[in-house]
Amino acid sequence: MASLPNIVILGDYERALRRISNWDKLDQQANLTIHHEPLRDEALYEAVKDADAIAIVRDRSPFNEAMIARLPKLKFLMFTGERNGTLEASALVSRNIPMACTPGGPSKETTAELTWALILGASKRLIEENKLISSGGWRDELSLLPMLSGERLGIMGLGAIGSRVARVGAALGMEVVAWSPRMTPERATAKNAKAVSLD
Repeated sequence: MASLPNIVILGDYERALRRISNWDKLDQQANLTIHHEPLRDEALYEAVKDADAIAIVRDRSPFNEAMIARLPKLKFLMFTGERNGTLEASALVSRNIPMACTPGGPSKETTAELTWALILGASKRLIEENKLISSGGWRDELSLLPMLSGERLGIMGLGAIGSRVARVGAALGMEVVAWSPRMTPERATAKNAKAVSLD
């Protein structure tokens, strides 16, 4: 009977993978190892040296050409998301090792939502107000909360996430300004924002 392939999953720092999916079928067909802590250099090599397949959650585990060259058993590598800035893909291509990625998930939308939860929570003093009410109080001297309409919202980058944050700010009547290394007035205007310097 052929031995089972070794599959190593890296970067499950939230310890979420086992909780959100059923792994029974894969556990029967492979030796599956999931690593939670970020691994680099020799610790990374030790974790993957016998891997037939590697799956990387995000781009927390760097695979350069030297590391890939040390993995003679490797037959497949995949990563979550649509790009990985720490993977030297050319080293896989030169060895004819296939690679794959998952389609981008809802991280852009959820990041923009969390950004607004934090902005609203901070500006409306939700934690402080909740503590006051929980202790039997009601409206202290700081309870006249600021209004966001008319305030300035500064965004670093107007990409997929920043432009979503900008739309909500504009809907609330805020002045939206943005900076990025390649920002132009035209790009900012197209997103209903004004380009400004980082200062």
